[in-house]
Amino acid sequence: MKTKGILEQIARENHITVAEAERQMAEAIRQAMASSDPMVRQRWKKIAPDGKTPSVEEFLKYCVKSLK
Repeated sequence: MKTKGILEQIARENHITVAEAERQMAEAIRQAMASSDPMVRQRWKKIAPDGKTPSVEEFLKYCVKSLK
């Protein structure tokens, strides 16, 4: 499933638009990256080694890849 399909499924399951699902996920990513928890910060170093906030698409691709 491509990231667009994942976002569509998330939106459908939560009764929101795809744009709203993407907006909420982007905000959750920003908040998670700001965590002071050492374990969370260590995980984000794997997800975004350059320290830049990944797009929702980049984050979903990482998640899919890590599940394989």
